[in-house]
Amino acid sequence: MSFFKVERKILILCGIYFLLALCSLTARVTADSLFLKNFDKGNIPLMIMTAAVMSSVVAVFITYLCARFQVYGAMKLAMGALAAAMAGVVAAVFFAPGKVVAVITYMVSDVVVVTPMVLFWGLTVGVLNPKESKRWFGLIGAAGTLGCIVAGYVVSLASRSEQMVDVISLGLVTGLMLVALTGLAKASLFGQGNAKPEAAPTKATSAFRSFAGMLGSRQAVLMLMLVVLSTMVICLIDIQFKFQVAKDHEGSLNKFFGQFYTYSSIAQLVLQLFIVRTILTKGGVITAITVLPLLLIISSVCALALGSENGVYAGKFICQVIFFTIEYVGLQMLFLAVKKQSRGQMKSVIDGLARPATIAVSSLVITATLAFWQQNSVVRLNTVVIVI
Repeated sequence: MSFFKVERKILILCGIYFLLALCSLTARVTADSLFLKNFDKGNIPLMIMTAAVMSSVVAVFITYLCARFQVYGAMKLAMGALAAAMAGVVAAVFFAPGKVVAVITYMVSDVVVVTPMVLFWGLTVGVLNPKESKRWFGLIGAAGTLGCIVAGYVVSLASRSEQMVDVISLGLVTGLMLVALTGLAKASLFGQGNAKPEAAPTKATSAFRSFAGMLGSRQAVLMLMLVVLSTMVICLIDIQFKFQVAKDHEGSLNKFFGQFYTYSSIAQLVLQLFIVRTILTKGGVITAITVLPLLLIISSVCALALGSENGVYAGKFICQVIFFTIEYVGLQMLFLAVKKQSRGQMKSVIDGLARPATIAVSSLVITATLAFWQQNSVVRLNTVVIVI
């Protein structure tokens, strides 16, 4: 791969993804820290479930926007609305901090983490053909990982101002979203994504009627199963991870989260620059989507053998590093087999709606069976991970 002969559209995609990843991780770390400061760790599954339900509702609306305005138009509208919502959150955290504000911040931040990423990759698979995707997905992902590294450093730096860390971090997210929105609006590359106004009502109506048809194919069902099963595992590991962090790092949450995501992002960057392209071109999509489950099985078996609670850190590290590099890129490649005009809607349904809906259901189950997970957690957690 020649990094000195990159097409303009690839540079634009890399720049936008860098900003989105920076916003996403900063929002996630700040929201997690703010929530754990205000609530007992036993409320984590319930909060994740509530945020996932909200993301599911937003995903339904985003699917409608994709049908009416195509992915490009939907992304501009969504990011504009999210930037305005984040500005309101920053003001609330500054002037009236408390538990209610912490809940609202977590929910808005969760949408900021999920929605722009889904729309971005929907836009990307519409701009690039399969050959370009295999060649450049790794580089685009690396730009996002670089944004995650910067985000981890920024949050760690902001944590030095203990009283203002949340305001500073969320204010930065708001500003960067506006910058990303400006760059997106000025990039003529994506102008082709707008739907014709006179055809919009028909497309919007037919989009919802065609959901059953889109999910009726064998490939769509397999993609849906892949998303659901992987999300169940990731959700379970993430909740256990937050439990462990709340217990081990109660007095330095922002600092720990910032450092953890910085180190995991560095590992992601190495994979995306030197391994992802090789896996996609040599091993194919099947190889890409089997790396994560294999590594999680190995990790869980080792955790069972050692009987250590620290295995949850290893599981979270593997999910963070592999899912957002090899696994997620492999999933994006699958969408290239879908008709171009339907990719945005298909991605919104499978990746945008099914994922948060699975998180909501999984969190509800975990909340109802919390006592089960807290007793002999090493054996029970890793056994369930292996089975799924």
